[in-house]
Amino acid sequence: MDASSDLARRFKKYRVLYLFLLPGFVILVLFAYLPMLGSIMAFQQFDPVSGFLGSPWVGFRNFERVFSSPVFGRALRNTIVISLLKLAFGFTMPILFALLINELRGLRFKKGLQTAIYLPNFVSWVIAAGIWYSLLGENGIVNDLLTRFGIIQQPHLFMQDTGLFYPIIIFTDLWKNLGYNTIFYMAAMATIPMENYEAAMIDGAGRFQQALYITLPGLAKTIMLLLILQAGGLLNAGFDQMWTMSNLAVREIADILDTAVLRTLTSGTVGDLSIGAALGLFKSVVALGLFTFTNWLSSKLSQDSLV
Repeated sequence: MDASSDLARRFKKYRVLYLFLLPGFVILVLFAYLPMLGSIMAFQQFDPVSGFLGSPWVGFRNFERVFSSPVFGRALRNTIVISLLKLAFGFTMPILFALLINELRGLRFKKGLQTAIYLPNFVSWVIAAGIWYSLLGENGIVNDLLTRFGIIQQPHLFMQDTGLFYPIIIFTDLWKNLGYNTIFYMAAMATIPMENYEAAMIDGAGRFQQALYITLPGLAKTIMLLLILQAGGLLNAGFDQMWTMSNLAVREIADILDTAVLRTLTSGTVGDLSIGAALGLFKSVVALGLFTFTNWLSSKLSQDSLV
């Protein structure tokens, strides 16, 4: 039986299941693949009235303008710095927190703690930014407590302090996403056979040794796959968070590629549409390269990869 007839037979047998894939396939085409055609704007002096066919072709001139802009260098630097900080803390802390939760023996307290740290994930960054601006504002509870205890003499503008902005960004990112990211590791821990822990206890292994030699190796594949995904998104420094939590006082260190693209596209100048498209295309190409390299490196080092 050749491959085509076998495929037709399988399609006929599972035709109902394939129908369930149809809505997701349509959404993928409409919102993931068709918008990619808009990348042609990066190589044109795009005019919305003339459209893609009528706009003049300018080649790589838009990319030259992007790379020579001082805004691009600043945004790229800030994006890399913030992404690396989030990778260092936002990737390692869920692993450590999952290990700590796994060691808890009180089931009710364990479930309550998991629920408590997961709840901020349901809060949008617009609301989260409002909460933290209120807490850290001039008349917020943080300034109130610090002045009452004599730690500071007058209220401090935390959100306008360039020296504190990155720590606040990393802390609020952990506050919002720690619970969600922990779920992946908790699910992976559930697949580790209990016989491994029982054998380790018979051999005299303590709780720390069990976590080190059984739990962590059991999480290795999950850790590597999530690292590939996060490394591929190195240029995604968190648009929602940076757009809502930054302000003019800290724009010099808070402006990232995504916010620069949005400001370019909404500047009101027709020619800026092509500049924004060029910047967005550059970001996508770099992300694809990082994903491919990390996936290849993972397959060579640990034989685990996404493709």
